[in-house]
Amino acid sequence: MIEYYITTSDESAVKTELEMDYLDEAPQAERPWLLWAFLKMNDVDDNGFPTTTELQNIAAKVDELKEQLVNELDAVNVGQKYEDGWLELYFYAPSAKKFQGLVAKVLGSDFITDTGSTRDAKWEHYLYTLYPSALMLQQVQSRHIIDELAEVGDTLESVREVEHYLGFLTESQAKRVGEELYLHGFSEKEVSYNSSEEYGNTLVVTQEHAIDTELLEELAFLLITTAEKEHGIYAGWSTEVVS
Repeated sequence: MIEYYITTSDESAVKTELEMDYLDEAPQAERPWLLWAFLKMNDVDDNGFPTTTELQNIAAKVDELKEQLVNELDAVNVGQKYEDGWLELYFYAPSAKKFQGLVAKVLGSDFITDTGSTRDAKWEHYLYTLYPSALMLQQVQSRHIIDELAEVGDTLESVREVEHYLGFLTESQAKRVGEELYLHGFSEKEVSYNSSEEYGNTLVVTQEHAIDTELLEELAFLLITTAEKEHGIYAGWSTEVVS
């Protein structure tokens, strides 16, 4: 399953597309080599991301390169990034031999490219650089929920009660976080316990707000950092449909 998330700073924006299914398999002992191929794109928007036309122009070559690396090197494509006008492709393979030659063969002089390889038997680049942080995972989750709400005709701009869920090891940790979040405009709805879960003490807090992507990311950052003070986790949000 491929997911994407976008990180932004004052200087740039980065869009990362990642094959999430490899998380359960990483690292693969038979593929200890990290390979990368960077392609300079010609037509990009203000964020440095490719336009629809540019994506169509490069799609065939990119697909051919991926196919060649799978067939010739037994490589797996774990993800790619768009940043500052470049498309960065990442693979893991049993060996780096023939990699640069295959890239040159497929892409030829059609693109300005940069390639490289390094031994990464622990798949650290996949797990710690490409894989989304807790905040970026919430961005992915929020996007799915918002898409589902929009599909059933929800008026996303309508203010409504939204439930946010946090998990903790102990009830006292949950209570302390609930008290702190009260100062940020949240109301505590309940604290429950499930012995089958690692973070079995669930704190549910509510706040009234619209379903806005930027606001949800701000709230996720607040909830994640507040939960972490008590060794807890933020597990996401839900709401009723408003039509």
